[in-house]
Amino acid sequence: MGRTNSTYRNHLDTFFERFKTYRKGLREDSQQAYDRLKEKAHGHAHAASYLNSGRPQLPAFFSMLVGLQKETRKNSNEVERLEVEIEQLKTQLEALETKAFEEPGRGVQG
Repeated sequence: MGRTNSTYRNHLDTFFERFKTYRKGLREDSQQAYDRLKEKAHGHAHAASYLNSGRPQLPAFFSMLVGLQKETRKNSNEVERLEVEIEQLKTQLEALETKAFEEPGRGVQG
């Protein structure tokens, strides 16, 4: 494969090559975001190659969406984990404050 017909990865590289000047026009943080999207498209090239399409645009965009969805889910899971950890720390802090307040000579002095 790849000797007589271009591979999907070749088509994908050509597709992104056309956006080279667009990337140059972006600010640095947007260039980094663009590069991450490009990586996501390349990261799913194995699946997109099953389409055997000479037009990589749709599989590339879909690959980017799949990558973004995975990243969003990972971030959501991390936020949920951190929220649980924050609640646990609040509970521990309240217990320590209660204990300190109840011990003679260690509480708030008035």
